[in-house]
Amino acid sequence: MKHVASAASAACLFAGIAQAGGLERARPAEAILFEQGNYVQFSFSQTDADVSGDYPAFVGGGSTGDMSDATRHIGFGLKMAINDRLDFALLMSQPYAADAAYGQGFYEGLTARWNSTAVDAIVKYNMSDRLSVYGGASLLTSSADITIPVALGNIASDPDGPALLGGGPLPGSIVSDYSASSSKETDLGFILGTAYEIPDFAMRVALTYRSEIEHEFDARETYTQLSLPGGVPTFSPVSTTTDTPVIMPQSVTLDFQSGVAPKTLVFGSVKWTEWSKWQVKPGAYESETGGEITSFDNDTFTYQLGVGRQLSDQFSVFARAGYESKKGGESSRLSPTDGYTSIGVGGSYTMGKAKITAGVEHAWLGDAESGTPTDFSDNTATGFGISVGFAF
Repeated sequence: MKHVASAASAACLFAGIAQAGGLERARPAEAILFEQGNYVQFSFSQTDADVSGDYPAFVGGGSTGDMSDATRHIGFGLKMAINDRLDFALLMSQPYAADAAYGQGFYEGLTARWNSTAVDAIVKYNMSDRLSVYGGASLLTSSADITIPVALGNIASDPDGPALLGGGPLPGSIVSDYSASSSKETDLGFILGTAYEIPDFAMRVALTYRSEIEHEFDARETYTQLSLPGGVPTFSPVSTTTDTPVIMPQSVTLDFQSGVAPKTLVFGSVKWTEWSKWQVKPGAYESETGGEITSFDNDTFTYQLGVGRQLSDQFSVFARAGYESKKGGESSRLSPTDGYTSIGVGGSYTMGKAKITAGVEHAWLGDAESGTPTDFSDNTATGFGISVGFAF
């Protein structure tokens, strides 16, 4: 049962394949805290989403083309048993990402990138063989850049027309492509959790809280401004650096697993993430448009449920289903899907002190409507992940 429990824990590698709520693409592997003894793990995953939409007739119709590039993520985990009571884990992950690029139609030229790296240091104290508590610090580094084509600004300047990326009406003063590039910022959050286990049944329930982390970006904004001094049109290039605070959301995750029959395990998770507080609102853009570049209106709930089966002393397999409910409302052009349903399968092979786990997952992404309005429907994502772990 030990090997199938490890394979089930490794299923968190594939959390990003379905493009979980907001910008979340990969989850830190906190389950390494429950490995026996000392353990080190390296992981890699890739997601290839096919996301496109159909423009309305009044902006020319046609398709947006595939606007979502493939994303890749690497991860690292080290767990050390300090003594019988105390464990320490060091984790590296790339939890948030966006890679949007529109290549045709009305949105052509709209691009956005979000990059992040998190390093977590966590200490777990085993109060008994069943109850443990853990906590630590999470150091998050993020950066972003975006380009908004002038065509979007022109249509948004009509107060009765669609809004730009969820922002307010544009008064018409931005008359060239707008671009913003952020500084790279590193800020600190914290992690708290507790777990209850019954080892004889491979049963564990763990509750983990991650705090929000606020970045104070310096955003370099560039565009051309139209003004009318004395009624004479004047075009002025603008390049300015403004303060742009962005809150990366807090979350609560409930993970569970339990043996239900010899060599068979059921596992899953429920996660709440407060994406409703996330928005990107550079200072110059806000003063020109009265709104933010992009935001998410609602929090997300993500559910996973799976089953694992030990086939031999070396080989275990698992299957998993995922679901995220639709939030409704207008979707961001940077992430124009709403909820998902997914199915994934994988396996784990143990060779002495080494363990290789791999899996694939396919997701059906929920339909959404962005601000033009442009309808995004029948979109999917497929991904795979692999991890290699060593006990020492």
